[in-house]
Amino acid sequence: MIHANKRALWCAALVGAFGLGACGKTKLAITTADKLAPPNAEAVKLFVSGAEQLKAGTPKALARAREQLEQAVARAPNLWEAHYDLGLALRKLDQLDPARASFLRARELAPDAPEPILALAECDLTRGDTGSAAALLEGFLARDPGHREARLSLSALYRARGDLDRALKHAREVLIRDPSETRALVEVGRVYRAQKELDVAELVLEKARAIDEKNAAIYNELGLLALDRGDTQLAFTQFAQASQRDARFAPAHMNQGSVLLKAGDFEAAERAYKAALVADAQATDAQIGLAIALRGQGKHKEAKAHYERVLREEPNHLAALYDLAVLNADFLDLRQEALALFERYLTLAPTGDAQRPLAQRYLEDIRMASGSTPP
Repeated sequence: MIHANKRALWCAALVGAFGLGACGKTKLAITTADKLAPPNAEAVKLFVSGAEQLKAGTPKALARAREQLEQAVARAPNLWEAHYDLGLALRKLDQLDPARASFLRARELAPDAPEPILALAECDLTRGDTGSAAALLEGFLARDPGHREARLSLSALYRARGDLDRALKHAREVLIRDPSETRALVEVGRVYRAQKELDVAELVLEKARAIDEKNAAIYNELGLLALDRGDTQLAFTQFAQASQRDARFAPAHMNQGSVLLKAGDFEAAERAYKAALVADAQATDAQIGLAIALRGQGKHKEAKAHYERVLREEPNHLAALYDLAVLNADFLDLRQEALALFERYLTLAPTGDAQRPLAQRYLEDIRMASGSTPP
């Protein structure tokens, strides 16, 4: 699985400027909450500590951040930054509904602040409601046309929806104000690549690289461009360049892993996916890729553990359901476990999903061998 235009990257771009919490370097707007009673010292202390835990980002730290930020908002209900940071912690814990509620409260308290609106849009996109996400961003830009983060986010959103003309329009609006904004150049390059105008995409991305040759995202995009041209070796080199420039840029590690899987180098793919998980412990696709690499080396129990970890966090993850079912059926002789997984996969998978015919065949074979009948 290649990583460039996926939802996770859009989300990272959307909240990237605010991902360290409201006590980061972002300049905060004057808000309605500023006119209300100031928070007490204990609430502020809890808020600051929670924001630091949020910044650490480990599962244990995120749980602690949630606890401290919940205490902060209980003591100071009008502290919008604490509601916002609580939403970030909940979002990182994949608790979308509570996260959205926290962002909504932050927005009510600080209607002029961009952070809650951007975070709400990200939540809506993750929930599959691209219309609501676009409406939030368009509404915000109507009030603040020059807001760079919102416009870049909207460009990425429209590109993900396949509305390439609108995506290009918003990225170009950013470049009108700042021709050296490499994120906008990368977005333009992505649009042209989606339109199969590969030479134009390369020109735009090379311009971005000339401006910021240390930017890992640019090399990752050049690698994807090389893949589109069928040049796997150049693609791998570009992904390696991205990883060298930023070891915590998870998409480059995952793209390296994908290329290595196709080449059958499962040991190297394992290293690449493990590096991706060091960079982003929440990267579900890296867990799936690592499981495939482990299965390719005969490490079936280890692979099973990674699939099960994905399903604990995302019970309806189709690739994990299908792959674990195959692993159980073909390599671990766990036919009844496989049967339940195939049944669940077929219940959830859309009609046109590529794996449906094979899953149905597995299901019939297992039932026939065990003498069981469909429920």
